[in-house]
Amino acid sequence: MFDWLYEADLTILYPLTFVLIAGAAEFGARIGRRSHRVAHGAADTATLTGAALGLLALLLGFSFSLAVSRYEARRDLVLEEANAIGSTANFALMLPEAKQKPILGLLREYTAVRIGLGVPYDPAKLKRDVARSVELQNRLWQQAVAVTASAPQSLPAYRFVASLNEMNNIHERRLSALRYHIPGAVMFLLIAVAMVAIGFTGYHAGAQASHARVATFIMSLTVAVVVMLVIDLDRPARGVIREPVQALIDAQRGIPP
Repeated sequence: MFDWLYEADLTILYPLTFVLIAGAAEFGARIGRRSHRVAHGAADTATLTGAALGLLALLLGFSFSLAVSRYEARRDLVLEEANAIGSTANFALMLPEAKQKPILGLLREYTAVRIGLGVPYDPAKLKRDVARSVELQNRLWQQAVAVTASAPQSLPAYRFVASLNEMNNIHERRLSALRYHIPGAVMFLLIAVAMVAIGFTGYHAGAQASHARVATFIMSLTVAVVVMLVIDLDRPARGVIREPVQALIDAQRGIPP
């Protein structure tokens, strides 16, 4: 229901989030100032404001930590895949010379697909990349079957098959890491709590007859930036923070022609 947070353009989502949070602060400040004028001194809301900001800090810390851990997991999977492709290419060089060229050619094609997996963001492109990856895997397995059939007791063939199997397993793990993210409901709750917390801050400032609009504006901007950073970290195919694929580029360059 809330997954549109990960599909929306960041140039639209960020201003919208900032407007919502800053609007909540201004709304709270107006109510606070009205309360001050009517009651000639509103009740102390420092405790409620502190509690709301504490809850916001807890949710921000939890969400940021989870987003960073997922980003690191995707980065590590890229490195694992690059290592698996490099190992498979090295073991292919130990096979009979007639089998090396077609296998290495397929590995170069496969690596090229994996470098651009789902980038730029387009569900249709991701689907095509996955289909192409599976097709190349099947062709590599056909080569592996032919090699093992001609030399079933060959140690190089056994190592090549084991490395190819690991490469295929990483393919599935990387796809899972790309497809799943922090639930949109959690991010929606984070934005809602940010609005409540900053709204309480504005109310407290208004009730104390404090003219702190600039400070409230800066606070709203800071919270919005952190929330957007959490969302951006969990969107590997779009946004400012991208998944590094240099390891795969290096692996492709290392495959002999």
